[in-house]
Amino acid sequence: MRIVFDIGGSVLIPDNPDVSFIKKLSYELIKVSEDHEVAIVVGGGKTAREYIRVATEFNASETFKDYIGIQITRANAMLLIAALRERAYPQVVEDFWEAWRAIQLKKIPVMGGTHPGHTTDAVSALLAEFLGADLLIVVTNVDGVYTDDPKKNPNAMKIPKMKAEELVRLVSEGVEKAGMSTVIDPLAAKVILRSGIRTYVIGKDDAMKMFEVVKGNHNGTIIEP
Repeated sequence: MRIVFDIGGSVLIPDNPDVSFIKKLSYELIKVSEDHEVAIVVGGGKTAREYIRVATEFNASETFKDYIGIQITRANAMLLIAALRERAYPQVVEDFWEAWRAIQLKKIPVMGGTHPGHTTDAVSALLAEFLGADLLIVVTNVDGVYTDDPKKNPNAMKIPKMKAEELVRLVSEGVEKAGMSTVIDPLAAKVILRSGIRTYVIGKDDAMKMFEVVKGNHNGTIIEP
């Protein structure tokens, strides 16, 4: 299979880089790449949101703040490249053609953001569409898709399985601004819908056993085409 992994920045760097988790995740990704073609997109997480918050104090435009976020996602991507060692393409990939070429070289391309207005969720879904991926795996600090934000609503329920159409309806209330944080953003959901990409949304615990996740064994949410 060809698999795209969308790894949230807050999973890798909750406050500071989670070295133990990055090492374990890298081991799992390398193991998966022995049997499958793998591409990775890394988010900016809390660090990007904090920089964007400060830039707002200086009246920076949404586009300018998007560029700040992109730079931070690429710094996070470099950390993962370091952890993946020789299995990774040696620099942060900045466009989908370069990702495709890296895969032909039997390397793992690692990307951050690409363009203003596109979250790394959207980049991941678009990359999966471009590459004709069989599977998109989204790793977040929430262990699946819920009916509401579980951090704010204790009555929110996890949805074990859903259709892409349902995902689009659920996330369509999000506001598209720099640093926006939802489990999957509206643009990504629409790309998942139109391209028919089978998608898993999982949390940090499942990410520690990624080889099993690829087989469908996880406690997250399955989004069916």
